Amino acid sequence: MEWRLIKDSYHNGFMNMAIDESIMIAHREGLVPPTIRFYQWSPPAVSLGYFQDLQKEIDVDVCQDMGIDIVRRPTGGKAVLHDKELTYSFIIRENHPLVNNSILETYKKISGGMIRGLSYLGVAAELVPLREKSEIHHSDFKSICFSVPSRYEVQVEGKKIVGSAQVRKREIVLQHGSLLIELEKDKLFSIFNFPSAQIRERFKTRFNATSLEEILKRKTSFSELSEILPRGFEKEFGVKLTEGKLTEQEEKISKDLLKNKYSTYEWNYERKNNQLDSQK
Repeated sequence: MEWRLIKDSYHNGFMNMAIDESIMIAHREGLVPPTIRFYQWSPPAVSLGYFQDLQKEIDVDVCQDMGIDIVRRPTGGKAVLHDKELTYSFIIRENHPLVNNSILETYKKISGGMIRGLSYLGVAAELVPLREKSEIHHSDFKSICFSVPSRYEVQVEGKKIVGSAQVRKREIVLQHGSLLIELEKDKLFSIFNFPSAQIRERFKTRFNATSLEEILKRKTSFSELSEILPRGFEKEFGVKLTEGKLTEQEEKISKDLLKNKYSTYEWNYERKNNQLDSQK
């Protein structure tokens, strides 16, 4: 069984989200196989979960001063600062036998692929067990994705290293995941709204995430990771990943989505969109 692997270049956040939705649409129409896409962001961007309140959660002025874009994802979950990382998107039919039509099982399976891939780098990652409950409530850390591991996400020595979020629309699964290459806590915490500087510092002190370079004690790169990680997904799912690129139709759809949805104030600030929209 062959799936498609896309090793993409840098895009801004608006285009990255448009591309992922275009793949969802193409896969739904039977035009492309299940697809895993690896990519990066330029300029850095903060992506909001679909249900989050942008102006409540994010300091827009700080983002503008730092040259950080703000985009709303179609997937749920919490906000993520995309800077020095590898991001993946995973698109597949929700009734595909390898994901068993289950949200938790899909998280578990995709995380399993990431864990296998990380093992080839010498990183001993593990799943956050389903039975485990963190002593820190999610609400304590407001809207920050890497604040605490969720069930079936990926951690190393109890620290979260991959944040993920998912949406299922019209029989298609889209899962986003971010693997931290470097972690800059000061930058991360500066873009979120907190009641006071003291509370910001308290949450920063309790923040429990890690990065590949912290674990490996060396530099790594998107190029290295995009060569090694696919082996883990191939092993986990028992498939062959064949490197490819977007089709002409996907490119056209992504440009339409960029213009009419992901670059608009209505979508990013108000969660409104009347154009192409997999949320329908």
